[in-house]
Amino acid sequence: MKKQQTAKTFKLFSQEWQIRSGNEQELPDHLGLCLPDQRKILLHEQQDDVSRKHTLLHELLHSIEQKLSLNITETQVDLMALGLLDLFRNNPELLAIFDDRDLKL
Repeated sequence: MKKQQTAKTFKLFSQEWQIRSGNEQELPDHLGLCLPDQRKILLHEQQDDVSRKHTLLHELLHSIEQKLSLNITETQVDLMALGLLDLFRNNPELLAIFDDRDLKL
């Protein structure tokens, strides 16, 4: 039985974006792809959970980078994704700070 592909959305600068799984035909040489003109992120369906999270964060950073015309390199995007993933994995309480309406330290 084929795995169902569920689309998810997020908002960035008041625009709604879609995140969905992509197959080998859509992503022949990539684990993920950011399509800013379509406000869409594709993630290759054949990734383990850790790789998929890294790829998602990488492509989210691309969506910000492209929207703000930052022109940072692929290596810089990848290293930022790696650093943020490690930071959030080792300090999950940091994410909770952004869930709260008021910042309480």
